[in-house]
Amino acid sequence: MEPSIYQYPSIFRRVHMEAPGEIEQEVEFLKRVWRKHLGRSARRVLDVASGNSPHGQILAREGATVAGVDRSPTMIAAGRRESRGLERIRFYRRRIEKFAIPERPFDVAFFMSETFPVLTRNADLMSHLYSVGRLLKRGGLYFVDIDRMDALRRVRQRTMWQHREVQVDGMLVDVRAYNQPLPWHSGLHSIYELECKIPLPDGEVTTRDVIPIRYLVPSTLELAALASRMFEMVAAYTDLSMVTPLDECDRRWLGVLRRV
Repeated sequence: MEPSIYQYPSIFRRVHMEAPGEIEQEVEFLKRVWRKHLGRSARRVLDVASGNSPHGQILAREGATVAGVDRSPTMIAAGRRESRGLERIRFYRRRIEKFAIPERPFDVAFFMSETFPVLTRNADLMSHLYSVGRLLKRGGLYFVDIDRMDALRRVRQRTMWQHREVQVDGMLVDVRAYNQPLPWHSGLHSIYELECKIPLPDGEVTTRDVIPIRYLVPSTLELAALASRMFEMVAAYTDLSMVTPLDECDRRWLGVLRRV
């Protein structure tokens, strides 16, 4: 079995086209949303699908107490290593579909990196929202980051969608993304296959990740929130802006759910 790109945290960030300063911009936007909808700063923060939690590390350095939840032992290990000496951040290895952690309720939670649509099964989506809701105070906020996905079209056979090269630590990583065919009745938007060829000193490594993606727009997130009986949707923002209309969304939108 080929390894996953998540086993290489520093390469993972560059492969997913994270721009310099993007994490810091996202954190500042999160804080603006929390101040608007929570009415104050967040003191206890849950980072869902955290990876090494770069957002959480920034917030912890600013005085918040942060817990990161992720299923990848490699990403969690990287987060613990990078945050060594920070007492305000803790990591838990859990699957995001259904989880519990030994923590007091949080003020807010967030799910960044545009990967919320990996929750493709209805049962998983409901159990996920229930899991997060149980860890939030009533009135607490859950902030969900989602890609705008209408540009992709269904394919009849495995088709290359994108080919590029990424410079990481002096290495040139070859990145190829494919789409796979789906039956018409599938609730999925696409099956995203990511292949990376990494020229490591000990020899080239090929990683492969196959990621089913559910199509989510604000109205379907609102419906899921209501169905969970844990949340109501209170806002949707586009491209880290609090004023850009949904019709003018360029790349991503961000849903704000409130714990009921």
